[in-house]
Amino acid sequence: MVILQGEARNGIEESIISERPSQDRWGTCRRVVGGKKGMMDACRELVKSVVRVAVPADFRMAVFQGRQQIRQWPHDVSQWLYDRLPDAYVQAAQFKQAHGRRLNFAAPATFNEKLHWLIRHHRDPVMTQLADKYAVRDYVAARLGSSFLNDLYGVWDDPNAIPFDALPESYVLKVNHGSGQNIFCRETARLNRPKIRAQLAQWLRRSEYWHSREWAYKDIPPRILCERLLSDEQGNVPADYKIFCFNGQPGMIQVDIDRFAEHQRDLFDSEWQPLPFSLEYPPTGQAIPRPATLDVMLSAAKTLSQGFPFVRVDLYSIRERVIFGEMTWYPEGGLGHFMPESADRALGDLLNLPAREQGRMS
Repeated sequence: MVILQGEARNGIEESIISERPSQDRWGTCRRVVGGKKGMMDACRELVKSVVRVAVPADFRMAVFQGRQQIRQWPHDVSQWLYDRLPDAYVQAAQFKQAHGRRLNFAAPATFNEKLHWLIRHHRDPVMTQLADKYAVRDYVAARLGSSFLNDLYGVWDDPNAIPFDALPESYVLKVNHGSGQNIFCRETARLNRPKIRAQLAQWLRRSEYWHSREWAYKDIPPRILCERLLSDEQGNVPADYKIFCFNGQPGMIQVDIDRFAEHQRDLFDSEWQPLPFSLEYPPTGQAIPRPATLDVMLSAAKTLSQGFPFVRVDLYSIRERVIFGEMTWYPEGGLGHFMPESADRALGDLLNLPAREQGRMS
């Protein structure tokens, strides 16, 4: 190996560099390649424009949905196999994965264990109606009055039947048998309608029941709801007050803040005293003022929860008006993490299980 020094090294380096393509040549190459790419992009846009004009919208939608179904096929096969597993096996496996211990069906003690016992053994038919975000409206209106209901703009069985042009500027689309399956629209003109229809069609095909075998959701006829988009004074998603009711008595209030961004959660007792534990999400670390409508919300939750060993009643408080959200039988699917874990047992002590119904459970 020869190490060149001084002028000799510089001279050889200059001669070698002079034999390489110049920076201008490389720049020209990049411009040519970039130009070809730009031409291809322009051609694609031209083809898309021609297709939009020449091909009917219904046919384009059918092609789009067909492509989505083909892409979904491997997942659907896996899901089909998962759905063949017995409910008890799925519950036990998910519980073990979430909590690191076996699910005690025989002698449940913690809140989460008792929720799983209710999923497995408590089959009150009215629970299906009340888990249905559409059917529950009649129940709420009969017991509290229609003033507690959010404005309903429409209900459909088919996403292609949604009359987007007839809807207001802002609203929320949701399925009646799901959890967290919402589409918030603030400017209807900017919606990607084919994408939204495809998403809603996918949600309609699969019940929340199959996720963690929550029995109450199993036989809900799937529908699409369109409701008024609720917002607080700042135009944000309002705080959600979830009231845990044990045998018809409010026992704990869960307040969810910024649910669709940096989710935080504070817990209170029925006197609005902070509780010394958390559930699934960290607390805000701030003092949340007692809502002016707290007494109204507690009264509404007590009325709706009568006759059930446990149910969570979700409500909104907006400009001193209480609006019903939903009724939830199995918070977090019985997989929620308490911190400290002893709170899981303390809350479980409040839940008195009913006598087990006779008969074989599927």
